[in-house]
Amino acid sequence: MSEAINLNNIYVVLSETKGPMNVGSVARAMNNMGLRDLALVNPCEYTSNEARKMASGCNDTLLGAGVYKTTKEAVSEAGFVVGMTCRKGKYRQNVVTSEEMAGRLAPISRNNRVALLFGTERTGLTNEEIALCDLLVTIPSSTLNVSLNLAQAVLLVCYDIFKVSTEAGQAVLPEKAVLATSSELEQMYEHMEDVFGRIGYIDKKNPGHIMMSIRNIFARAHLDSRDVKILRGMIGKIDCFRKWIENGQKKRGARDQVVMRKTSCDE
Repeated sequence: MSEAINLNNIYVVLSETKGPMNVGSVARAMNNMGLRDLALVNPCEYTSNEARKMASGCNDTLLGAGVYKTTKEAVSEAGFVVGMTCRKGKYRQNVVTSEEMAGRLAPISRNNRVALLFGTERTGLTNEEIALCDLLVTIPSSTLNVSLNLAQAVLLVCYDIFKVSTEAGQAVLPEKAVLATSSELEQMYEHMEDVFGRIGYIDKKNPGHIMMSIRNIFARAHLDSRDVKILRGMIGKIDCFRKWIENGQKKRGARDQVVMRKTSCDE
């Protein structure tokens, strides 16, 4: 039996949108393709008459949008975050088309919230926002003008998702687990960065490159909550032995002895 995308588990996140008409147009585009939930990060005045006119009857989505101070907060409950980018760069590799992305969402969307993340109109997503994403999507366009209008981009991405949600004869994919939320993953990455900095594995002043590589590795693994707990337990043990070694070195230096006395990890 085929499996469709669960549209109820998919929501759109707009980061620092500057134009109220763009927000209204996005609400309409989403509704056209069966999506209702909208999240706004540091938005403009999106409840204006201009925005409502562009929403054209989709005010439930527009006026019911969740408002957040940071992108991290907006995607915190998502188990899978898809970022949209038209730019290339060191941290913007392995990018897929929206059609390819839509084909992957059926098994993921069954038990997980999926955030579709769009950056501000002029510059798109920041590198910090890219780091929050499990998958990056680009929409091929002409070199005459590579950058799409925000609402156009939302419509095209949501259209590909809507198509898959209604198509018959899809192959059922095996992954149906409840994935770790973005919030759980961010806490794990912060834990890793802290401990790896303390043991000298990464440069505390410039941890970005290694940490982005680590993020990419785990993004491909689709971790669940239990995976995160196991990994954090491993990182905790590494930190425990770091403390043990440091305590032992201090005591050897003070006593000028070779044998390290075993100490508690909590010392």
